[in-house]
Amino acid sequence: MRLKVFSASSYRWLGLVLLMLLAFFLRVWRLDDVPPGWRDDELIDVLVISQKALDGDVQLFYADASGNEGLYHVLNGVMYGLFGATPWGMRGLSAILGLLAIPAVYVVGKQLYDEKVGWLAAASLTISFWSLMYSRFALRQVMTPLLLLLAFICFWRAFSRLTLYGSRSWINDLRLTILDWVGAGVFLGLGFYVYFASRGVPVILLVFCGAMVLVARPRLRQAMPGILTMFAVTILLAIPLFIVLGQQPEAEARVSEVGVPLNRALEGDFSLVLDYTWRTLGMFHATGDDEWLYNIPFRPVFGPVGAIFFWAGVGIALWHSGQLLAGVFRSPRRPPASAQLSSLFLLFWWGAGILPGFLSVPAASLGHTIVAQPAVYILAALPVWGAGQLIARRQGENSQTRKLAKSLPLTFALILCLTMAARDLPDYFLDWPQRGMTRFLYRADIGDVADYLAANPALTDFGISGLLAGPWDRLALEVEYTGEGVVRPRWYHPERAMMTHLGGEPAVNFVGYPLVPMAYRGELSLMGGAAAGGYQLSQAEVEREWQPPACFQNGLCLVWASFGDGVLELGWEVARSLDLPPIPLISNPPPPGVYAGPRLYVFAHLLDEAGRFLTGEDGLWVDPVTLHLGDRWLQQHWLGEREESAAATFGLYDPMTGQRILTDTGQDHLRLDLPES
Repeated sequence: MRLKVFSASSYRWLGLVLLMLLAFFLRVWRLDDVPPGWRDDELIDVLVISQKALDGDVQLFYADASGNEGLYHVLNGVMYGLFGATPWGMRGLSAILGLLAIPAVYVVGKQLYDEKVGWLAAASLTISFWSLMYSRFALRQVMTPLLLLLAFICFWRAFSRLTLYGSRSWINDLRLTILDWVGAGVFLGLGFYVYFASRGVPVILLVFCGAMVLVARPRLRQAMPGILTMFAVTILLAIPLFIVLGQQPEAEARVSEVGVPLNRALEGDFSLVLDYTWRTLGMFHATGDDEWLYNIPFRPVFGPVGAIFFWAGVGIALWHSGQLLAGVFRSPRRPPASAQLSSLFLLFWWGAGILPGFLSVPAASLGHTIVAQPAVYILAALPVWGAGQLIARRQGENSQTRKLAKSLPLTFALILCLTMAARDLPDYFLDWPQRGMTRFLYRADIGDVADYLAANPALTDFGISGLLAGPWDRLALEVEYTGEGVVRPRWYHPERAMMTHLGGEPAVNFVGYPLVPMAYRGELSLMGGAAAGGYQLSQAEVEREWQPPACFQNGLCLVWASFGDGVLELGWEVARSLDLPPIPLISNPPPPGVYAGPRLYVFAHLLDEAGRFLTGEDGLWVDPVTLHLGDRWLQQHWLGEREESAAATFGLYDPMTGQRILTDTGQDHLRLDLPES
């Protein structure tokens, strides 16, 4: 007598646990360096928006960064509060949400078709480039698939309790059924508070219910009380958000920013919509998302083998949906098969999910089509289900044929998973993060500087070149630095400026990156080979006869001024603690009506002999927040040669208020008389 230790159910749970462990590993392994650094959106979402939630400023909708629904940011604020500015504290929530989508897609695939579809969809999602991409950085889109899958689980569980033409009504098993209908409504409603594309998820169910008027009216009639309950809950949950949006209609600027094809179509020009439709349909086999931030540009979702599975799955779903619709005209009418209803629903889901790719910029966007993501991998699993159907039809054939037929589903599943893993995992973990543009957009070179500093703790004060496009380079270095000491970088734009002294000592600068013309290349002496990333370590060797300081009331002093070849060169020194107005961290783009520009600038004007303005250029090509006592730098104002130029005037002011900062002697500017030409 053989003792049966494990049941089929035990193996099923063991398999799901192992798959979850693999999914967890793939979503947290090397989370600190894949993606290879920190992009603007992540830093803004965590350090600005999630920080607001952590500080108690909990909102349904944040107007920051062209508008952000609040739910993800509130949850991410909790993670950030627990773990701080670490990869787990900033990206951990996305990893968890991406992980939870794996068992959810398994359940939906099983509900719609069978266990084989659920398993293969979950396995494909686990190893897919698309899912890994959104599960490993701090953007709110990753929460959308999980919420819609939970809504669909509740919907189909309630829907499956209904008989087609029997006498049972939805009131039987009342407690469980009501919980499912309400649960579906709750998850649909919560989706509104995550990402704009989630607003289309209730439409999928609405269109599906409309189709049932034709193909399954008796079943729809049974389900109608529950469906009405579901949509009522969804609407009640969504109302507060739309009230908030109605009070600040300019907050959703992002919608108009990306809706160029739709706007043109509304004006009668459909050419861009047609082009984007074709490109989005091709994203699964030909050319995909062209943004380095989310993809190897133009890389399709599937390779050749995966594309065959996917489009075969679409064909299978179309075949069963066609049979269902054809049954409308047959007499007598037959109840629709479960697979037919499932296929119709799956096609509505996929179609609605990719629709934003037709109507928004860029075409074939992996982010804008995130609603379709789970449906795509369920469709790719359908050929395995089709092979299972083939087995069922061949039960009466000889044993050898049945044995061969039974191997088809496993063979197909292995082919799909192995080819996906061989393509997607190296592409995500090896190829994409090493591409030059990916490294640039994610500030990987700044991460290399942080590693260098951690390995060389004696280097604490240094200048570092950057484009000064907001504070995000500075914040990326702060997040990346894991050393025990305190580092004090001074950021400057190398095309116009150079740090000459730090704390009174000749400056050591990280230079050479980004690749822009350097104003002071000839006055830098390299200290060795490449220090980190694209940067080189250099020593400033500046020969100037520094002038007696002319100081301003905010602590800055002018120590050098010269004009030649149309360039006004000014030298500045921090003579005492710098007095700056409050400079809060503000998103980019800022909320409507919020000033996010600089608070300190240098103005430089050329005047003629009569004191009339000829030309001018304002700017401050260092980050004033990073300056310390004794720092000195040079910067250039490109004014151009003018024959009538007689003098240059310059000074400091606050660009937000326009108010000039006075010198210690009460002047609002300094003057440099120019020699006669």
